[in-house]
Amino acid sequence: MIAESFVAADPPGQLISIQRDPERAAAAGGTRGSVQLRYHSLQLVPVDLIDGLPGIWAALLDVAGSFLAEGRGQGRYPGLDAEIVLESTGGTAKFTAGKVRHIVDAGELIGAILGGAAAYHRFAGSAEPRIAELRGQALAAGISA
Repeated sequence: MIAESFVAADPPGQLISIQRDPERAAAAGGTRGSVQLRYHSLQLVPVDLIDGLPGIWAALLDVAGSFLAEGRGQGRYPGLDAEIVLESTGGTAKFTAGKVRHIVDAGELIGAILGGAAAYHRFAGSAEPRIAELRGQALAAGISA
């Protein structure tokens, strides 16, 4: 499972990975971009869901937190008409981003979300205390994150 943040750059439509090319991503500036989650060979998030990265990561952390507490998490992209849903389906979980839905291992997805959010916040020079808190909740729930 891979979680990767991309910053939108000029020319329009170009996305630069903060993990693979942090210098170029930093030079592009701005906080508009895309979060990509890849589960084995599946792309879980449509590439065209471009929005404010801090808001996307906040929504994903909210979804993860609600899922850990209640078995279902739901959130929205901050500036788009697109929903994010993670819900338990027995031994697996169903993840929806926009109109794309896949069955995933909840532990792998939660771990990727927490790792991706931490990488984004390091890149942005910000702190997000919920990441450590959610790691503890995942561990207590028996989900390796």
